Amino acid sequence: MSAAVGSGGPVMVRLPEAVEAQLRRHCQEQYPNEACGALFGQGDGTGSAWTVTELGPAPNAHGGNHKRRYLVPPEFQLQAERHARATDQDVLGYYHSHPDHPAQPSEYDRVHAWFGYLYLICAVSRGRPAELNAFTLEEQGGAFVAVPVQDPSSAAH
Repeated sequence: MSAAVGSGGPVMVRLPEAVEAQLRRHCQEQYPNEACGALFGQGDGTGSAWTVTELGPAPNAHGGNHKRRYLVPPEFQLQAERHARATDQDVLGYYHSHPDHPAQPSEYDRVHAWFGYLYLICAVSRGRPAELNAFTLEEQGGAFVAVPVQDPSSAAH
């Protein structure tokens, strides 16, 4: 099940420090190729924040240039959905890295994205993880909208 974006726009994504560290480590390990994987957790991104609780690193199955493109294989997506169901979570979306490029979605990213999903992009500059940004589509085939990222341990309670 995916999160939905309503007319109010995205609220935010809560990304615990340990999960962010795991994501950055995976992106660094895959450099100079693009890393990719699933984001597990709860929330719908509109009425409640997306809360990422777990990552599922995936193989990059793109048949071409792994340094500039990624593809999460369909069989991995099915496994991710099964894992989410078994652990009472949702597949919130997907993450990938941009080796030696900014953490901004490309046109390729936009046309391959699904409405209602969260996308995290981690820039990796000369092998070191850098900027991390979150996005979601405003509508299927539409533009990406930036989603604020917050570490829940630093949030005011």
